[in-house]
Order: sequence, then C-alpha cells, then structure tokens
Amino acid sequence: MHASLKRVSVLWLAVLLVELLAACGQPMAQPTVPTASAGKLRVALILPGAISDQSFNAMAYAGLMAIKDELGAEVAYSEAVPVAEFDETYRSYSEQGYNVIIGHGFEFGEPAAKIAPEFPKIYYLVTNGNVSGANLASLEPLFEEASFLAGAVAGYMTKSNKVGAVGGMEFPIIVRGIEAFAAGAKYVNPQVQATTSYIGTLDDPAKGKEAALAQISTGADVVFHIADNAGVGVIQACQEKGVYAIGFGADQNPLAPKTVLTTFSVSYPALMVEAVKRIQQGKFEGSIQKYGLSVKAVDLTSFHGLVPNDVAQKIEQLRQDIIAGKVNIPRIDVPPQK
Repeated sequence: MHASLKRVSVLWLAVLLVELLAACGQPMAQPTVPTASAGKLRVALILPGAISDQSFNAMAYAGLMAIKDELGAEVAYSEAVPVAEFDETYRSYSEQGYNVIIGHGFEFGEPAAKIAPEFPKIYYLVTNGNVSGANLASLEPLFEEASFLAGAVAGYMTKSNKVGAVGGMEFPIIVRGIEAFAAGAKYVNPQVQATTSYIGTLDDPAKGKEAALAQISTGADVVFHIADNAGVGVIQACQEKGVYAIGFGADQNPLAPKTVLTTFSVSYPALMVEAVKRIQQGKFEGSIQKYGLSVKAVDLTSFHGLVPNDVAQKIEQLRQDIIAGKVNIPRIDVPPQK
C-alpha cells in the first residue's frame, strides 16, 4: 500500500510523539518498531503470551516472520500484553501507521472492533475471532476438525476406555476443539468415557498439570489439551503417570518423546500470510474466514512411531472422510452442563 508524502509526515509525527511521551516517563506499552519507509507494507502483531511458549504464541510469531520473508513487510510485535493494555497497544500501532494489525486470539476481538472504526484505512485481523467489519476480519481455523481426529486417536489408543481433555479458557473456539475431541473418541470407540475440564488460564502449567492429574486419577490414559503454555503441565502429568498425551500447537513430542502421541497443529503462518496477501492484492473481505483440514490450516503432526500402522491408516481415512463432508462433527461453543 502506497502512502502519500503528507501521510508519511503525519506518521513520523506520530512516531516522534510516542517517543517523546516515553522519554517523559509516560506509562505506555512500547512495541518493537522498525524504521519506517514510504510505500512499504507494515504489519504489527499483538500477542497475549510469550513467543517462547512453543505453542500458540510461537506459531503466530512464526507467521509474522513468514509475512516479513514472503511478503517483504516491515514487522513489529508486542508479546505477553495484559488485557488491560489491549486497547492502548492497538491504538499505539494504529497511530504509528501500521497497515495491518493482527490480534492473536479470541480475546482481541472486542478491542479490535472498538478501535477499527477509528482508523478506517488500517486493516485489523483477529485470529480465532468472531468479529468482522469494513476493515476488520477474523481468521478461524476449524479446531473441531483436527480435534475430532485427535479424539479418534485417543479412542483407538486407550486401554481403559477413559480419556480426558483440558481446555485453557472457555473461548468458543477452544470449547469447539475440546468437545469435538470427546466426540471423535466416541465416534471410533462407543465404549469411551471422555472427561473434559476448563482451567481458566492459558499460562499456568501448574493448573494444567493439576487438571490432568485429576483426570488420570479417574482412569484416563490419554489426555489432550488446548491450553497453550498451561498445556505443558498436562504433558508433564502424563509423562509422570505413564499415560499418553496429545499436544497442541507446534509438535510437542520433543517435550516427552515417549508420551506425546501426536499434536493438534494449527498453521497460523499459512492463515496470516494468506490474509495479508489478500489485503495486498486488494481482495480483503470483512468477514469470518474459516480454514480447515482441506487446506492444512489444522491437522495432526507425526505419530513418531507411537501409533500402530493400522490405527494410522484409519485416522488417514477419517481425515479424508471429514474433508469430503462424510462425517458430522459437532460444533459446540459453550461447555455442556455436567
């Protein structure tokens, strides 16, 4: 997107004002800001957690780097941004003239919807969101498709016919994944009992571990999580108790090679690059854009030799059936009352 000389001057004044306020000791979140250059795409990413989490935030950071490398954009990011600073961080990047601002996670939907109308020439994207507008779109990976597959793996691999799933927050997209996991396990093994729980955090491994231990104590021998950094605790619990885990995010098998059967992976880089590319091409649509197994936006990682070949073949057939629309996967936004 090309800015006029006047626009560039205004942007530089905004940047200088931010720097001046910071120098005066004003409380303001300070993003990583590259040197501006006229006519170059500038993309900012706002993250709820750390890019070192080997999961949700790390994937989005990889997406930002892909945007930089593949689309030639100047990029910036703010990590571990507290909820109380969402609006401030959005506004800071907006006033500095970033062309595209990406909020990574459902929780960014409301502040994006609030800020977007104030800056109609800037595009706002929210991953896992449910908001849209003239310059606002949500990118929704279909969690339920890959989670259903993960549940099928658990249904085939359980010996106790009891499996568990730990969700970080009761965000609709997470609930869809957790409840689809239970449905997938029962789809291939009607004898399975699936226990699901939500721990109210995406950052606390101790709570993830506690929830997994509780499920294991009732007999669960395969436990799945969609809990970002808190999910590391789930894997630790499974490793300690000698049961299987199914991870979320980037391949988590290296965390416990004999424990993690597979990982539900989301290709946020693919989603983010495609969405920004559409903006560059003038094809932006202010809508909720959905991406599933068919475009590999969601999938399972390698089984690392932990799953028998016949089970792997059944999972592959189920994947193809889901893509072909032959399987009815429930889409549940709110946890069922126990």
